[in-house]
Amino acid sequence: MDENLLKKALDAAYRHLARSPRSCNELERKLREKNHPEPIIRQVIQRLEEYRYLDDRAFALQWARDRFSHRHWGPSRLRIELQRKGIAEEWIEEALRELFVNKDEVALVMDLVARRLKGRGLHDPREHRRTFAYLLRRGYSPDAIGTALRRLKKDTDFPAP
Repeated sequence: MDENLLKKALDAAYRHLARSPRSCNELERKLREKNHPEPIIRQVIQRLEEYRYLDDRAFALQWARDRFSHRHWGPSRLRIELQRKGIAEEWIEEALRELFVNKDEVALVMDLVARRLKGRGLHDPREHRRTFAYLLRRGYSPDAIGTALRRLKKDTDFPAP
């Protein structure tokens, strides 16, 4: 009977992993939701780690790269989301270090603002506040955002509304 429970839990884990990569913590939660016994869940996680189907270190780096390149998330948003996924702090630090080691956060913010505004100016205080809030939600630091917005407002030829 124990082997049958293990097989059912493994099958459920494989189905869940087939949809998209997951952290160990996410998979554990999913198996608990399906009411698999704790000892079986531990066996499944251990086996999947041995087979390298679960690797929180690789997951953190791949997931952070994807969110950075496609959604333009900044360091603090990536950190928060990886923590929610149960990734160990050391893997989070490694992923962020690899992603942002040679990148200037102010330049990243300026690029995002240029794309968002598409030639519109930052002279309207409401647009300035909205842009600042947008960048904060994306996970960039208030210092980098402020610096970038001041540079863009001063250095660009955005037309005043």
